[in-house]
Amino acid sequence: MYSFMSQITRLAVYLRSPVPEATEQRQSYVLGRAEWLRQRGLAETVTVTYWHRLSDDRDPREAAEIESLERWASRHGCTLAPTFDRRDRHSAYTGRDTVVTLPVACVATWTGDEVTGVYPHAGPCGHCTVADGLDRIEATGGAERQTGSHR
Repeated sequence: MYSFMSQITRLAVYLRSPVPEATEQRQSYVLGRAEWLRQRGLAETVTVTYWHRLSDDRDPREAAEIESLERWASRHGCTLAPTFDRRDRHSAYTGRDTVVTLPVACVATWTGDEVTGVYPHAGPCGHCTVADGLDRIEATGGAERQTGSHR
């Protein structure tokens, strides 16, 4: 059974920086597409967050958003791997800690304080890319279903 959510209140775009120029061009396409969806009323706001390749939980806001994205995947029988891969590391400088590998681009839909979709992800129906997520937002008119990787 699918439950339909109300209008997307926030379309969050997460981008890794720095990246090579060709990757930056693909990221620009994602930003442009997200803004296009907002202009058509399919999301109230678009936020853009730039992050590094690894997150080590030093930034509490970044850590909280990553945990929200991971909770969405867990609740929907999906995985965000190989992106958002967690691993332990040891260095003379930082000691032992856990880091999360962050994707080059990620899009998440939020309704209020709740994550309603994360792209890319893999689930029971296969892999869903960032482009799949943006297509889905357009196709559903901005109403997100709380399901796994149904396209």
